[in-house]
Amino acid sequence: MSNQITRRQAIALTTVAAGAVLAAPRLASARSRAIGLWREAGLDLQQAGEFTLPPLPYANNALEPHIDAETMEIHHDRHHKAYIDNANKALAGTQYADMTSDRILGLLDETPDDKKTAIRNNVGGHVNHSMFWLLMAPTGKGGGGEPTGALADAIKQAFGSYGDKGGFKDQFAEVATKRFGSGWAWLIAGDGGKLKIVSTANQDSPLMAEKFAGPGAAGTPILGLDVWEHAYYLKYRNKRADYITAFWNVVNWTRAAQLHTGTMGAHEIGK
Repeated sequence: MSNQITRRQAIALTTVAAGAVLAAPRLASARSRAIGLWREAGLDLQQAGEFTLPPLPYANNALEPHIDAETMEIHHDRHHKAYIDNANKALAGTQYADMTSDRILGLLDETPDDKKTAIRNNVGGHVNHSMFWLLMAPTGKGGGGEPTGALADAIKQAFGSYGDKGGFKDQFAEVATKRFGSGWAWLIAGDGGKLKIVSTANQDSPLMAEKFAGPGAAGTPILGLDVWEHAYYLKYRNKRADYITAFWNVVNWTRAAQLHTGTMGAHEIGK
């Protein structure tokens, strides 16, 4: 069999290679923007060294009656802290110990097998929870209401409507409800601010590569909901759907809008 390729095949291979070269900077740029946006929101994904528990941006009882004070205290002070403690333990003595959380998540594929699961679960858990606290606010004090501006327009374009039957809220609730076992529901944005609703298992994050986040689930998190039972069981027992409904009362749409705007090209803002 001849090892020569036709001119058409050569053109096709060149086109694929060129596409990959062009795509790499776009992906890197999108990730860099995501990191910058989250830093502005209060989460520095490029802070190196031992992880520490960030304080809640509101009191434990500030999200009541939708999320109760006892759940917030246990969720933040115990569960989140456990992820941090276990992450620091898994990273101690390794080349990753002084790396940033963003860098660690980006290198999961190269992490030794005996450390991979612990680092994936616990660094992922720390990052996910750090985002979660910042994406909520007390009702009437930044929490609740509906998205406005470019984010509202993008939601309507992607999902048909925000709150109408079959629209964004219904689609998000369906994804959150159908997540089997433990995990998260997310609204994520890709280049150009295009929105998708995705779900990740356990403590996997959209900030991880698709191999870990799941097919199509990598991107800039705009909104996230923890559907692990520890996030709602004290108040809602096994009624996850009621917890999801209550969540809309504490969503920080202003922060979500800021994150979304940062994913858009300058020519798209104000459309």
